[in-house]
Amino acid sequence: MVVADRVHIPEVVEPEENLPQDLRTLRRFAYLMDQAFPVPGTNIRVGLDAVLGLIPGIGDVMGAMLSTWIIAGALRHRVRATVILRMVLNISIDLIFGAIPVAGDVFDFLYEENMKNMRLLEKHRDRTRPPRHTSEIALILVAIIAFLVLLALAMVALVIVAVIWLIGKRSWF
Repeated sequence: MVVADRVHIPEVVEPEENLPQDLRTLRRFAYLMDQAFPVPGTNIRVGLDAVLGLIPGIGDVMGAMLSTWIIAGALRHRVRATVILRMVLNISIDLIFGAIPVAGDVFDFLYEENMKNMRLLEKHRDRTRPPRHTSEIALILVAIIAFLVLLALAMVALVIVAVIWLIGKRSWF
């Protein structure tokens, strides 16, 4: 819910005014990606991620790449590797299921990986040590982005193989 330029994410350990500026920005970003726009006549809210998912072919990949910004924040704030892997899994789930025509678009409207990842970041960040610098997290972030790009390419290859297989089986129809 938005209250006078503040975003409230339930189950968060700290109120917004106690968070560092970069985490307040990431909180707003997560809201924009997953809940920014109300669906008229319903209580449902969707975000930019679901809208991007409507663009055939590249929309889900664009959403996944944008979602890595929250992972960058988690790396910066020294979130444990197991939690980072869970965050990558959340983005991967959205990327894989979002690629399914029609059903994937419905999934995109319902699955809020950015809000989930923001909750994980806020819950598991290391408050006892200062945040890392960009140069300290760059290599790991590049590896995560490369993994997501390879996953997207694998999804495209799978679709191409499925279409070729269906064309070969057209006598079934």
